[in-house]
Amino acid sequence: MIRLLQRMVTTGHMRSCQRCNDWSGERVARARPRALLDVGCADGSFLFKYLADKPELFCGIEAAPALMEKARARGIQVQSVDLNGVWPYADNTFDVVHCAQVIEHLHNTRLFVQECLRVVKPGGSAFITSENLTSFLNLGAMALGYTPFTLMRCCGWFLGNPLGLHYGEHVEEGVPITDPAFAGVTGHVRALGVTQAQELFERVGFKAEVTSIGLMPLPDWLGRRLEGLMPRRGHLLLIEARKGG
Repeated sequence: MIRLLQRMVTTGHMRSCQRCNDWSGERVARARPRALLDVGCADGSFLFKYLADKPELFCGIEAAPALMEKARARGIQVQSVDLNGVWPYADNTFDVVHCAQVIEHLHNTRLFVQECLRVVKPGGSAFITSENLTSFLNLGAMALGYTPFTLMRCCGWFLGNPLGLHYGEHVEEGVPITDPAFAGVTGHVRALGVTQAQELFERVGFKAEVTSIGLMPLPDWLGRRLEGLMPRRGHLLLIEARKGG
């Protein structure tokens, strides 16, 4: 039974992740930014799948040295930045800030959102994706007395939920636990729900629209039909935040 559930969730998760990627990538492309910041840009390839033209100013934030070099080779101006602190960019620099599956790794979430607002130009937008703490999948785990799937990874160990695909496994973090940098690579620290994300981005100063997709463990075909009726229960969080002009 557990294996069947895991297979259903894995298939649904893969399809939902692709839809999530398309959501943010297509919105960035539609905005046609002349100045773009990709927070957590990895090797820089993601947004090029959607952009028709390279922005005049294309900046990225990435910590892994090997990925930084690949992003630089694509013409992205990449820096390694502590995302729990202040970013090294001037006010009102970017038309668009894009950030996929990073905000949940941070403990200073409020400052992160403030920095998004600060560096975006008036009339510009931030497109943020994450996981939804209040999803059906996480609620089901908590109803059984287990840790939410989103928060299973505890300093490299997957603990607290025997239904999880990676339960009991250890993922090497790449730095010793006593290193100050360890805090930035330990998995998901704070997961937002739809309502909480809406309130956070609006209190900081954005005009925000927040919803979710991926009603796992329901079959994908059924989940898609029900998403509009239950916008707070999908597993993947979609945040579109606009700065007033």
